[in-house]
Amino acid sequence: MAPMSDPSELPPNSNRPNKDGTDPDLSRRRLLQGGLASAPVLMTLVSRPVLAQQCQSPSGFVSGNASIVNFQICTGSTPEFWKQEQSFGSWVAPYSPVNVGAVGGLSSRRATLFDTVFGGHSFPNQTLLDVLKNGGGPPYDVARYCVATLLNCMAGRIPTTVLTIPALKGLWNDYIKIGFFEPTSGVRWDHSQIVRYLLTTMPR
Repeated sequence: MAPMSDPSELPPNSNRPNKDGTDPDLSRRRLLQGGLASAPVLMTLVSRPVLAQQCQSPSGFVSGNASIVNFQICTGSTPEFWKQEQSFGSWVAPYSPVNVGAVGGLSSRRATLFDTVFGGHSFPNQTLLDVLKNGGGPPYDVARYCVATLLNCMAGRIPTTVLTIPALKGLWNDYIKIGFFEPTSGVRWDHSQIVRYLLTTMPR
């Protein structure tokens, strides 16, 4: 009969009892089960909509406050999306990219003019779609992104806690009248900073 092995000579990965006498296999099973049970909780915490990103109000963006409480989720689209014909169905009434004739007893709609929405005389007789299609730098770049932001707000892609339509119109009017926008006292955004901020609400 072969002599019994000394427990001290067993290989490290053998199923020797724990020092407290408990079964090591049972301990490992409990550890694995606990890890698997907590995995869905972790996935729930980090999941968020596809093509979405964190965004903040203009003043929150200036302060650079990284607190998760101050972040919202934005799912806006860029001017390139909104100016495409296949995206016209995503425009929300009363705004219209083109003239729409009466169908089935419904009243017709005229293409929405930029100045009718934002006020002033910035782009006489140009529609929202015309402004989206305009190329060039300031003020055309700011105007393009303001129109896209307007349509994103109407479609519910930007929370009102981040930016409202009246606030957006105020941003445009300040910029076009005095050349900058003040998101908070003492801070002035030029055209490039305005566009950079509006882009934070447009992950796609």
